Amino acid sequence: MKTKLYGFTLLRNGIKYDYSFIECLKALSGLVEKIYIAVGESDDGTLESLEQFDNLVIINTVWDPSLMGDGGQILSQQTNVALKKLREDIKDENAWGVYLQCDEIIHEDEVEQIKNDIEKANEQGCDAIRFRYLHFWKDHYHIAISKRWYPQEVRAIKLNTPILSFGDAQGFSGVMSPFESECKIFHYGHVRDDEKLAEKQKQLIRFIRPAEKFNKYFNREKKAFSKTKTVRININHPIVMKERIERLGDSYDLNLSSQNQDVFIQGRKEEFDTSLIEKIAAKNVHFVSSKGEVPNQWKKNYISFEPGIVEKFLAPSKVPLKMESPLAREWNKDFLLLLKLSEKKFFFKVK
Repeated sequence: MKTKLYGFTLLRNGIKYDYSFIECLKALSGLVEKIYIAVGESDDGTLESLEQFDNLVIINTVWDPSLMGDGGQILSQQTNVALKKLREDIKDENAWGVYLQCDEIIHEDEVEQIKNDIEKANEQGCDAIRFRYLHFWKDHYHIAISKRWYPQEVRAIKLNTPILSFGDAQGFSGVMSPFESECKIFHYGHVRDDEKLAEKQKQLIRFIRPAEKFNKYFNREKKAFSKTKTVRININHPIVMKERIERLGDSYDLNLSSQNQDVFIQGRKEEFDTSLIEKIAAKNVHFVSSKGEVPNQWKKNYISFEPGIVEKFLAPSKVPLKMESPLAREWNKDFLLLLKLSEKKFFFKVK
């Protein structure tokens, strides 16, 4: 019997702060049967905008001022309000809850793999699933990789467990046996209208830090963000993000200017996902064992996974093996290839 999946999240003033909550709920709806959402009192029409969905269980809440400015406790408390109601309604001991914050999206191309991972997690006696993260920074084609950005996090839990959201709702406490998934959470929290992004950051600091220390922490965040390291990623975004991406001034369908060039990849074709290779917008895709096999006019388009000393010096890649967080797992070879191709200005065909 297939595992039943349900979603849960929290929301308040989503329109005012330009959260991608409509896109989040649409994407999540493609995976789960119902979504339990704790909606705090809003003054921007957020609640009314949810009427377009027929699969939501809305829990109207009032945010407790005493929990604001205390490490973000208000965010985990609201998350747990939705989780509590979900557990009260769903008594199936094999059911799972999938949690997304309202600026996080899952890709439709990975829905089946997420389902498969949850089935595997159930079979292996796991109680949670940790997903990889793509933190888009300032635009939709660069991801943050600095130490302060979390590389993976729990976003699915078995409901028949004592697991709860904690702190600022970034993660969950009580997880005993997590399953490590290669599926990705697309985090768009730092790609939005500049003015609304600034207001959102101020509001978030108010949730997390004491009011009397606001200026101190706001300036600290600005300084930290100014040092954010990124890498280019020419990725195909979830279809639900198309309108928003274009509204914010980026292209959803990337310029396929690389399609008249050849690319040479170190390794065997069988080492990579077929669907990824088929989407590379190149005239020809070649697999070679060394740079010596590459014609001179295409040496700039050589993708290496084991560069020699000379190559490291003359043509170094800025793509690391993983994010800088000490908690980061190394990226798998397919994702590493995607980043290295992006660095070489190759693009990918949209299905």
